[in-house]
Order: sequence, then structure tokens, then C-alpha cells
Amino acid sequence: MIAIVEIYGKQYKVAKGDTIVVNSKIDLDIGKTIKFDTVKAVFDKDKNIFSPKKLNKYRVSAKILDHSRDKKITVIKKKRRKGYQRKNGHRQDLTMIEIQSITNNTEKTIKTSKE
Repeated sequence: MIAIVEIYGKQYKVAKGDTIVVNSKIDLDIGKTIKFDTVKAVFDKDKNIFSPKKLNKYRVSAKILDHSRDKKITVIKKKRRKGYQRKNGHRQDLTMIEIQSITNNTEKTIKTSKE
């Protein structure tokens, strides 16, 4: 089963056992489990699901493997003939996660009638 899930504003194509690097630091310790419920699409052997009503039931759970930082990027601003120069650096926080499961939570709710 393959799912497209939105994690912190970006969409990732994931399957069970995949390891992906997310471009933000998730504020949980290494080894903890996190669940994502913003699933955009699900692809199975015989069915493709795109309906938001059906996708509300799907959850993707992942285990946090590592926190790290990306390589440094240098940002230079310059306006010619004005004497304006700025040099900045930026390192993006990264989190490596492993997808543990893609589940369909079809819990039946029991309606009780008031007497």
C-alpha cells in the first residue's frame, strides 16, 4: 500500500518501511512514534482512493530515527554601485523518519437511542 501524506507543508509518497528525510525538526525524542492524519491519496493493489471522506479514516504512523542539520547555504545580497552587501548563512533542520504503518481506522460507532 502506498500513500501520499502531507508532513509539515510538503507532500511525500510513502510505503511501509520507507525512510524519508523531513525538512523540519519534529519536537519528539529519537525512537518515539508520530502519527500523520493528513493523507492526500492511497494506492492499493486494486483500488485508488482520492475522496476526502474516505481519506479521513487513514493514518500514517512513523518512528523518528535521527535529528540532524543540512549543509550550510550562503545567501549573498548585493546592489551594484551602492555599496550594499550582505552575507548570511542558513542550515535547515532535518528529521529522518521511518514509516511503520498505513492504517485504515474503520471503527464502528454504536448509536444509542435515548428513551
